[in-house]
Amino acid sequence: MSNSDWPITAVTVVTDPSKCPAGYTIIDKTYDKRDDADLWRDGYFGKRICRYMCVERSAPSVGKDVLVDVAIINERDPIPAGFTCIDFTSDSREKAMKKKMLCVRYMSCTLTNDAIAELIIMSKGVRRPPNGYNLVGELNNMALCFKMATFRSPTAETQQNNVAQSYMPTTPTYTTESPLNHMAGVGTALPYAINPTTNHARPGLDRTNSIAGIGSNHPQNHAYSGSQQVVQALSGVPWQINSRYTDIARLQDIMIPQIGYKSIMDIENEYSYTFNIERSVSANSFQ
Repeated sequence: MSNSDWPITAVTVVTDPSKCPAGYTIIDKTYDKRDDADLWRDGYFGKRICRYMCVERSAPSVGKDVLVDVAIINERDPIPAGFTCIDFTSDSREKAMKKKMLCVRYMSCTLTNDAIAELIIMSKGVRRPPNGYNLVGELNNMALCFKMATFRSPTAETQQNNVAQSYMPTTPTYTTESPLNHMAGVGTALPYAINPTTNHARPGLDRTNSIAGIGSNHPQNHAYSGSQQVVQALSGVPWQINSRYTDIARLQDIMIPQIGYKSIMDIENEYSYTFNIERSVSANSFQ
């Protein structure tokens, strides 16, 4: 596939043909008569203002968007859904079009096999697009047309390889002195030993012994980091099931109350309230 057959991946507008961005192709001549393709409608007096369209083409690749649609709308019309408006020129940040707006729509090349491969501008007065082209609209009395082309999108295998490489985990490296050895102060807020290389056996916890043993010689309720004695955050908390749930037979004695049926008439009779007192108070308060 030659460069001319690649899909268009970006569109911009410049004020000076010499300021066309690198990698872009400027459309400065009409397709049929090779006239000047200036898109700005100049007045009869004043300095001439120029606008030229530039397009970028590139080979389809994963993560690259391609141009799939173009629209020309009036200046006060809302931008169509999914489109992006080219408001300003890329070289001078001036208004791109006069009384018109050029809108483009991009799509990931992995989601489509069809894209716009060429944009052309017809000479003034020509309203019929060439064979194989579609008419977009008019800019400065010149017709803008595009040609769709089918390209080969990146294969699923290429996508999987790129994704696999981008998410490939790296093997962590550890120094001889791990930073975890300097986190003894953090251990007071953790219910487990902070040094994964040391296997501390945790005997059964006892609330009385752990509370009374803080500061005393009770190694079964404390964790050690070097010479510093650290009390675990959950030391002394008994880990056991509530006794009311240990006996399954007790769960069978639960009595589910029976809810009596009430008709709409029963509910009206039982909970009916006329609000007569409230109405009389409200009426008297405004007299």
